[in-house]
Amino acid sequence: MPASASGWSTFSPRPQSAPVVSTSSGTGGYALNISGGGSPDVYGGWRTRIGGIAGGTYYRFSVRALPADILSLRESISILLRWSGSFGPEVSPDYVWDFRPAAQPQGALIFDRIVQAPSGSTAVDVDLLLQWSAGGRVMFDQLSLTRSAAPAPRNVRVAAIYDRPSGTQSGYESVQRVASYAEQVAIDHRPDIMVLGEQLNMIGAPGTPDSQAEPVPGMSSDVIAGVARRQAVNIVFGFVERVGDRLYNTAVLLDRNGNVAGRYHKVQLARPEAEAGMAPGDSVPVFDLDFGKVALLICNDLAFPEPAREAALQGADLLLVPFWGGRVSLARARAVENGIHLAISGYDQASEVVDPLGAVLASTGEITGAPKVAIADIDLSHRFRELWLGDWRDISNKERRTAPYRYRVP
Repeated sequence: MPASASGWSTFSPRPQSAPVVSTSSGTGGYALNISGGGSPDVYGGWRTRIGGIAGGTYYRFSVRALPADILSLRESISILLRWSGSFGPEVSPDYVWDFRPAAQPQGALIFDRIVQAPSGSTAVDVDLLLQWSAGGRVMFDQLSLTRSAAPAPRNVRVAAIYDRPSGTQSGYESVQRVASYAEQVAIDHRPDIMVLGEQLNMIGAPGTPDSQAEPVPGMSSDVIAGVARRQAVNIVFGFVERVGDRLYNTAVLLDRNGNVAGRYHKVQLARPEAEAGMAPGDSVPVFDLDFGKVALLICNDLAFPEPAREAALQGADLLLVPFWGGRVSLARARAVENGIHLAISGYDQASEVVDPLGAVLASTGEITGAPKVAIADIDLSHRFRELWLGDWRDISNKERRTAPYRYRVP
């Protein structure tokens, strides 16, 4: 990085949208300041070029930012690494878009990311900019760009199970049947996470949701917890859950010790579920496991973009979905539009694991009635860069706007 502020220049695409810029002293020597100057279309800031970049090498960029009067930090503060070398505009820039609170001062943020310079790179332009924030201000200091080791891989073995019990006498018996097969899968394949089907304590058994519903933890969920504990595997399964006098279509997350690590109440209930007396959920939480962040969705949630989007914006690396049946194309679309992995456990269609480009990594294939499993090994640290587009997960998270979408269904 330049030793002084004189190593930076200002930029803006139009004089009408140029920000107000200045320099000042800061921790580490100098600070670069940008303000909107009252222009709602403000777009621009500071730029410097750094040579001696080695293509294929990993670099760590870090900067402290102190924002003020900015409504959307993710939208209005942009940091771009524009690579140059033996290629053209087909190689898109990298965003440094995620941040965490700085130790001091209050309100300061740390933007920090390890990225790999594209093959053929010889230099990089670092852009610090403010966009679309008329009254906003931001100060940048403590800037650094250094060579780095590659991020540690986050390898995860995912098992998406197809197992549809039929002719059982109770929901408890259905759960036992699925648990038996799931345990054999765990023994044979040693997955890190297994996804089982929707409403395990209803599928294949007589009765209504009201008659089969149970609390969690409870007798039936304890059967699945026993598998998780004995085989040291994380498990997601669907369940009709009773909470007080309410019924939910629930996805339960168990950790490797068999403890409940999270639960999700289906937000997008299908009409028959509402008619059966189930209550809808009201949020899409994200949960931390030993390999990364996961979110649970259920079947009809994938017919709508909002639940998966909510999970992705909170940093979910993997969507885990008990899935009775429906349009699998929409399930794959949710992976593509958010740039994240997805695993579904189906009844009326194959269970599968999908990558962020929509490619099916593993599938149980044709439904024959016999239990099957789709196994895929994924690395959650791997980036999926495409020519011209770049990394869609970055774009989806950084460029997605929220303020203009104000319409609410009456």
